[in-house]
Amino acid sequence: MEAGVIGKWNFEEGQSFSAGDSLAEIETDKATIDFESQDDGVLAKIIVEAGKEIPCGTPIAISVDEEEDAAAFKDYIHEGASSPASPTSSQPSTPPPSSPTPPPPPPPANPTTTTTATATQSGTRIIASPLAKKLALDSGVPLGMVVGTGPNGRIIADDVRSYVPGSAPSGAPTTSSSVVSGSGDWAKHAADAIASKRNVPHYYLTVTVDVTRLLQDDEEDGGIAVTDFALMAAGRAMSRVPSVNGSWLPDGSGVRIYDDVDVNVLCGSGEGSYRTVVEQTKTMEPTADIGTFSLVNLGMYGVKTAAPVIIEPQSCILALGSITPTVKPGDSDGEYKYGKEMEVTMSCDHRVVDGAVGAEWLQAFKEGMEKPESMLL
Repeated sequence: MEAGVIGKWNFEEGQSFSAGDSLAEIETDKATIDFESQDDGVLAKIIVEAGKEIPCGTPIAISVDEEEDAAAFKDYIHEGASSPASPTSSQPSTPPPSSPTPPPPPPPANPTTTTTATATQSGTRIIASPLAKKLALDSGVPLGMVVGTGPNGRIIADDVRSYVPGSAPSGAPTTSSSVVSGSGDWAKHAADAIASKRNVPHYYLTVTVDVTRLLQDDEEDGGIAVTDFALMAAGRAMSRVPSVNGSWLPDGSGVRIYDDVDVNVLCGSGEGSYRTVVEQTKTMEPTADIGTFSLVNLGMYGVKTAAPVIIEPQSCILALGSITPTVKPGDSDGEYKYGKEMEVTMSCDHRVVDGAVGAEWLQAFKEGMEKPESMLL
């Protein structure tokens, strides 16, 4: 939002307002936004009348704390509200008074607040002085990156002047530190994650899986990893719900459904992170290409649940949580059943996989994990 039009004023000069009241309606090219008051006060002077378009950061009104202070601004004329002077004249555009007039009254003892037309559609408000907002607008400084040192964290002009792009904000810790440069696969994965969160409409589905039977079979079979079972269960679920094994076309014309199921298994961290691909899930043969689905096991680090970022152009990624012991009532009084459960969360691209399809896939995955013998048939 760079400019807006004041649709109407909801208060007149001299009227009192409370924090949260809508002082005016600001119209943009996309929506009409209520300009809410941050504190209680009195509207002393309306600088910009309704119906005029103004850029962000332009003062539109003056408010004071006490009603008796409003009279001091009755005849106030803001510099930007008057017509610009003629290039050939050094005199002000307003005619001189016919008789001497007393100097303007001194500012009231109580502090006044100049209200500026700055609002965001996201609902996040940045508290800053009008001068700080003007400086930020003129110099291209993002106010959201500036830490305010004024009262209640208010951003003042000096905060904007001292802002250095790419440096730690003024409120950051001053302890010694070192910079780790992003390079290689680490930098690429970071760039991919930023692009994915910006481009892909993520949503998340979580189910609890009973892995008691699976871990019993694991012990009997000599220690097959949970990740291996999860790969097989994912391949089995893909055969039942093949629409999950797809991706959104770059031109937005539709969805591509893949015939083969190739699963990326995310391993390592930081500079040592990499993506192994298990082709066809049944052959369990790793390659180095991008797959059609991703899986990450964070349970080995004690993480109960996670909501990972989708790897484009894939439409889903599955996160395995930690395995926790459970105790449940048995079939008869005084009987208890001891088992183990694990929570799994799937991040989905809503353009490709809607909620019902994602839930159906997770049920198929859950069935395979809870009945491992069904995956061996």
